[in-house]
Amino acid sequence: MEFANLPHWTFYARLIPAEDRHFVLSYLRWLKLLALRGTHLKPVHAKTFNYLYRAVSRKWGGQTLLGYLQQEFIARNLSLSLLLEPLDGFEWLSKNRYTLSFAKASPIALQIISPLARLVAILNNQRPPFYQPFASLLFAYAIMYILNSPELQRILAQSLLQTKPAALKKQLPLLLSEAKQVLSVITGFRFKLQIAFYVGFYHRLIQKNANHTENNINFLDSVNAFLYGLWYMLTVRDNTRGLNKL
Repeated sequence: MEFANLPHWTFYARLIPAEDRHFVLSYLRWLKLLALRGTHLKPVHAKTFNYLYRAVSRKWGGQTLLGYLQQEFIARNLSLSLLLEPLDGFEWLSKNRYTLSFAKASPIALQIISPLARLVAILNNQRPPFYQPFASLLFAYAIMYILNSPELQRILAQSLLQTKPAALKKQLPLLLSEAKQVLSVITGFRFKLQIAFYVGFYHRLIQKNANHTENNINFLDSVNAFLYGLWYMLTVRDNTRGLNKL
């Protein structure tokens, strides 16, 4: 799938500790499997998602995707709810019969994105206040990729979700304002610096889309993203103080 010169997913891999990247990639494959059925790119019937719910609770061999994820979740003491929760959002998408703007369907999108946000938080030893603003940052990036992918817009339209570019562009500054609040709740300087870069990078993408320029990313864009993120990180108030006493 083409994304008008936006970065490949590996550009974001540094948010995941190196030893956990295979595990997260497998989790993303699980989300892709659900997405293919939620958007009817793979055949579905009335009981498809019922079977998927049951499959999560059934024990599978480690050579299967679901079996590998089950073993990893148990070994890492993670809740299987992270596998189950996206099912609700994709099931709703597969059964949607009403035309909606993407903005009105955002609670469903966040239901799919939030488990991924929590997984990233857990792997980076972040506390619960991190979840929601980081999910907003992921949602903001999702909007940007939808905006720059006619193919993805077409797929969503088949699920009766309207993704009009003009309407999406109007959301970008608000999404940035919500997303950058994540910098006030991050613990750990290195991870905060990483997130600050992606906040700054999203700000740079907004500028390019507003100016109708191509999303060809060069070294200067990365420098600008880093400086913007660093400036905001140094000026935002740290809201994590005292969390160790909870």
